[in-house]
Parts: sequence; structure tokens; C-alpha cells
Amino acid sequence: MSGQEDLKILIIDDDVDVRERLSNVLKRRGYSILVAENGLEGLEIVKKSAVDVIFCDIVMPEMDGLEFLNKIHQYTLRAEVIMVTGLPSVEWLAECIEKNAIEFMAKPLTIDDILHSLNRAKKRLKEKKETFNAALQRMQLNHIV
Repeated sequence: MSGQEDLKILIIDDDVDVRERLSNVLKRRGYSILVAENGLEGLEIVKKSAVDVIFCDIVMPEMDGLEFLNKIHQYTLRAEVIMVTGLPSVEWLAECIEKNAIEFMAKPLTIDDILHSLNRAKKRLKEKKETFNAALQRMQLNHIV
């Protein structure tokens, strides 16, 4: 990932105002944005498109964020998931961490919170890529020997 334009971000929230505000903040910083209004739509996007970071609301119709978090890793191991809610609870926090979400954010979101979480996700993506490349290089060297 050489620039912000290379990072594809999916925003999943049933609140159109939240989707638009978050999308506008990230677009102004050069990110490519996809949006969905529930977890079911989000999964369909993930199936068709390589997504790097996902901001996902918890309370939504059709498929909530926790069910989405349960299913996302069937379709991608790449994406870093940041869970967002207007109704934070310790139980949800624990469940999100257990299911490998990298952040649990309470609404309303501030720009600083959004950018901090995004930077954390970018760091983890970079570490995953470095780990993968190192393992691939070792495999190639072992094959030569």
C-alpha cells in the first residue's frame, strides 16, 4: 500500500447520516470508500471486492454487526474490522475482541477517533503483509535448497 488511495474502506451502518459523515471524512483524505446499510450487504461487498478496513455498526436490521463479525472471516482474512456502536456494553466489547475486531468505538465518532483507529488498522495491515512476504520468501528459499 503506497498511498491512502490504495486503501479500500467499507462502512456498514444503517444510519445514512453516519455513513455519509464517515465516508466524507475518509474521502477527503484520499481513501476509496464502499458503503452498506447492514451486515448482509456488507458481506456481499466483501465477497466481490478486496476490502482493507471495515467500520461496522453493531445494531442494524437484517444482519447485525456481531453476526457480520462472525461471518467475515469466511470471506477474507485480510480486512481489519473496527466495530462502532451507539450503545456500548462490556459484553459487546468482549465479544468483538474475541472475534478479532481491532477496535470498539462508541458513537458519536470524532475525526481524531476515526483517524486513530484507521492508523492502527493500517499498521496491522502492513504487519500482515510483511509477515506474509517473509514467509513466502522462506518458502521459496527452502524450495531452492
